[in-house]
Amino acid sequence: MVAFCPTSEPDERLWNAMKQVSASNNATGLIVSAHGVDNASIEERVPGAIVKGKIEVETLGWFDDTLEEALRETLRTIELMVNETRMRMLAPLLGKSAVKKEFRARINPKLVYHNIAELSKAGILDEPTQGTYELSQMGETVLAEFLMFLERTRRTLNDQKNVEVN
Repeated sequence: MVAFCPTSEPDERLWNAMKQVSASNNATGLIVSAHGVDNASIEERVPGAIVKGKIEVETLGWFDDTLEEALRETLRTIELMVNETRMRMLAPLLGKSAVKKEFRARINPKLVYHNIAELSKAGILDEPTQGTYELSQMGETVLAEFLMFLERTRRTLNDQKNVEVN
């Protein structure tokens, strides 16, 4: 799955990328847009892509209607994630589970109990068996997206610093 998030009408680069995705054997494309892209335009530029299920469009309909609530929910989740202790607990859980004692070996036990409760309450952690924790499906997605966001932001800021220095 390749996701594209154009901030304006799709340009030639996006259409070319969509053509590559459509021609591939094992890829699908997702266009995420605040104002949408109509299927007729896609069919005109990338014939058969919609019918074959190679390209999907997700319009952010909530953007105008419920932006404030979406921001509030997102900020609550980010507040959970920007805590160093929680990140030290969550990062090792990508792709595997951990036992409570593993957390306590690296982190103050008092903090472990408090943060497990917070992360579980938020739906980020699951406890499939007593004392064993893993990321919930939502937690896995949110953590991966959050880490990607941090990395992209870090790169953008570094690139900007390099431009300013040159």
